Amino acid sequence: MFFKLRQSKILNNRGGALLFVVVFGAISFAFVVTALSGFAMYQNRLAISRHNREMAMQIAEAGVAYYRWHIYHNETDFQDGTATSGPYIHDYYDKNNNAIGKFSLGLIAPRLGSTVSTISSTGWMNVQEGSKRTVKVRVGKPSLTDYSYLTNSEIWIGSTEVVHGRMHSNSSVQFDGLTDATVSSWLEHFYCPPAQPNCQGSADKGGVWGEGGPEVFFKYPASYRDFDLINNKLDEIRTRAINIGVYLDDSPNRGWRIVFSTTTQGGQEVNQAQVYIVNTCEGDMCTTGHHSSDPCSNYKCRDCYNTSQKKPSATQCCLDINSQTPYLTTTTPTIGYFYSEKTVWVEGVVKGSVVVGSNIDIVINNNITYPVKSEDNIIGLVARENVLIPYKIRTDLEVNASMIAQFGAVQRYEYYNGQSPYKVLNSIKVNGSVVSYLIWTFSWVDNDNVVINGFTNTETTFNIYSLFNPPPSSPVGADYALIDWQEIK
Repeated sequence: MFFKLRQSKILNNRGGALLFVVVFGAISFAFVVTALSGFAMYQNRLAISRHNREMAMQIAEAGVAYYRWHIYHNETDFQDGTATSGPYIHDYYDKNNNAIGKFSLGLIAPRLGSTVSTISSTGWMNVQEGSKRTVKVRVGKPSLTDYSYLTNSEIWIGSTEVVHGRMHSNSSVQFDGLTDATVSSWLEHFYCPPAQPNCQGSADKGGVWGEGGPEVFFKYPASYRDFDLINNKLDEIRTRAINIGVYLDDSPNRGWRIVFSTTTQGGQEVNQAQVYIVNTCEGDMCTTGHHSSDPCSNYKCRDCYNTSQKKPSATQCCLDINSQTPYLTTTTPTIGYFYSEKTVWVEGVVKGSVVVGSNIDIVINNNITYPVKSEDNIIGLVARENVLIPYKIRTDLEVNASMIAQFGAVQRYEYYNGQSPYKVLNSIKVNGSVVSYLIWTFSWVDNDNVVINGFTNTETTFNIYSLFNPPPSSPVGADYALIDWQEIK
């Protein structure tokens, strides 16, 4: 009997344990299922949120794309076809034409003379308006003069010359210097007469040839650059100078001189321009030859060559100022327009975005620099004929400018009877660009490639800031390109 009772007790204990396992197992399973279900729902919500945020980004970028298209067709409209200041909100549709989201645009128009504008676009999904994404971009039309050198004529880069930035000629390029960018020619072949200096070896050359390089940068044939697209801005510069800038007429004098500097106005550093009337140049009214002992003998206003023909008279060739009279002093706005009907001499420190145009020639009279090199400081020199460097100039010259000679050349004449220290100078450094319809040069050499006139060393660097922020009224391309992109929210 004792045995049976003990056996029954053992059996009853086993049943209780089993019930305990079942109950607590069910509870644990319920917890696990609930946790897994919650985790799955969380992951699903997270996936939906991520999807909506990604869609919000795509909607925001769609807003940017829309307005790039809009200003391509109406480049002056930065109010989205309205008369309000924004923001400008648009529905965004899926492929089934269902409105699934919106984008809101904020627009900043370009400054006068520029094409660079700012577009901010915020996108969101209608089902989750809180998941907004905002992008901010700058777009602009790239300059058509985005070269260190661009010419319609032949180019010869000597062994002492260095070029930083692209170079192109619609004719041939003899390149004996150093470069770090493309050197291109429209020509596929060039015939170099054996009798001509530097035409050693085969007379049949490529469009780009020479002992410089690296040759990996030589490219020919390349696309033709149409100078008609470049030479159409001078009238615009003249009109804006008359309306909002400084217009210098064709008074009976030799021309005008502009000296740029910085000054403080209202607690801000601004650009200042001092303008002088150039009354006479050295060599005016000379009648005797250069071997004479009179004061004309060393002015070299007649005895000089340019790159296309000899200049026979003093009034055609003289570039050195003899006498001048103060005319006006003015502070210029952030965007400054200057235009002269006659030759204009320029020099100094330029702050802001400035363009100087001339109906004849522009003479670089001394250094042209910036307080600091940035996209906010730029100067353009646009001459209908030539951009020139005078006889009496410093031996080390710095020119921070984009120079355009529409129908002439950017050059320093060969003053072949010149004397020290002006006959052979040390260096010229250009930070900007040289656009010259005719042959340009800052140096003249003999048959042994020795510099006998002008600058011994030349270095030109393309001003990268001018690619999308060129000087006012510069020629630009037709399409808007993306300058920079950032997510700001």
